[in-house]
Amino acid sequence: MNIIIDLGSELLIDRSRIRDPYLRLLFRAIGEELTKGSAWIVVDNNIASHYGIAGLFVRPLLHVAAA
Repeated sequence: MNIIIDLGSELLIDRSRIRDPYLRLLFRAIGEELTKGSAWIVVDNNIASHYGIAGLFVRPLLHVAAA
């Protein structure tokens, strides 16, 4: 299962799979619980892009020249 699911205008984020407590606190501050007691947080895509959240979980691809 993914940590982040992009729904277009919103992101679903699974807080239980994020180890950094400060990052979990950020998600709690800018998002809303999907349902009471759920590990999933709903964050508006505009707010998420402001904080660069999607970039935290995407590893850049390395382009290596063939010898």
